[in-house]
Formats: sequence, structure tokens, C-alpha cells
Amino acid sequence: MQRSDVRERAAPVLQRSDVVSARALVKKVVFDRVPGLLRRGPSNARRVALTFDDGPDDLTPRYLDTLDKLHVPASFFLIGNACQRRPELVREYVRRGHHIAAHGYDHTRFTKLDRRALLDQCDRTDRELSSVWPGRAWVRPPYGAVDASTIVSLRLAGYTVALWSLDSHDYEDRDPAVVASRCAPMRVHNGDVLLFHEGQPWTLDALPSIIERLRGSGFDFVTMRDLYAR
Repeated sequence: MQRSDVRERAAPVLQRSDVVSARALVKKVVFDRVPGLLRRGPSNARRVALTFDDGPDDLTPRYLDTLDKLHVPASFFLIGNACQRRPELVREYVRRGHHIAAHGYDHTRFTKLDRRALLDQCDRTDRELSSVWPGRAWVRPPYGAVDASTIVSLRLAGYTVALWSLDSHDYEDRDPAVVASRCAPMRVHNGDVLLFHEGQPWTLDALPSIIERLRGSGFDFVTMRDLYAR
């Protein structure tokens, strides 16, 4: 056997997917060590949080009706300029017992903004929420895009940075069955924060199945805020 053959067999080529998976794992480990950056809740209780980005919009009342019918509280991360257009829906989230928080003013990636522009996005959104939600400042960066500078700026400004631990990928797949399969009980763990989006009928159609199967497996549903309450 030639030495080159030995080297080829001894050093398998890493696939791009392997590299991406490794980077994602390292990122999650780092995130879990940053105070005030929340991705997954405590694992000592069989509780999970459903979270929804990008509202409010025309489908918001149907989302709220579905959650009411299934007796599930949730966390909604809202876009500032959408709140400005639909203040009555901002009040409705709170009236129905849900947790609301900021998701940027116009959904610009935070990592594309300098510190002043970043905090302006947050301040403008906070003003839209403050009349009905004067509590602790939470923010979810659009697209989950954060870097060291973004995290430091947000934390120094007093924000809790809310991410997620399980992505439904409902922004890619429009089949409710596929979305539901990604959130099957075998894929969900204690303390998971599940990511969904408003404005999508297929997500709305998937919710009853997701909730009923998780509840049937013993999970309780709480807001993301309550998931971390002591």
C-alpha cells in the first residue's frame, strides 16, 4: 500500500454540513454561558415556551384565538413599526395574558448597525410597547443575528437578549405537517424555547397538533419570561 493511500484513508474530508454543525454547537455552548442571554430554560421541570416573531399583523387575532382555545400562554416578539400601525393588537396580546417584547423597529439585522443605530431601534420599539408593557426590557434580535459587539451593547443598555433552542423552520417550510414534525415530543426537551413566526397560515394550522402532542407527552406551556422566573 502506498503512503498516499494511507494518508487519504486516515484523514477523511470534512463535509461542509459537518463544519456548519460544529460551528452551531460551539455557538450554542458560548451563548449558554453569557449572563442575560437566554436560549433554553431550566431542565428540571417539564416546561417549554412557545415564541412568535414578527407581529402584529392581520393574522394575529387568529393566532390569539387558537392559543386561547388551547389554553396556552406564549411570548410574542414584536416589530416596532408594526406596533405603531396596530396598537390595538399590542394591547390584545397583553389582555389575553401573553408576554410581549421587542424585535427591532423595522427588522434590520442588529449586526449591521452601529451602537447608536442599534439602541435607536430598541428605544423606538420600546416606546410602542411601554404604554401596555412597562416591565423588564427583553429583546430578540431579528434573524437571531448577534455578535460580541451587539451582545455587549444590549446588555450594557439593560436588555435581556432572548434567543431560542428549537427552530421550527416555519419560514422555510409551508407544510403544517413538516412544521409540526420538527416540534414532535421526541425532539423537544425540558426548558426548550420554540421559535415560530406570525403572519403564516401554515404555522397557525400546525399549532394545534404541536400543542396537543407536547401536552400529551407531559409538557406544560409557559411564557418565556415565566420559564426563567424564580
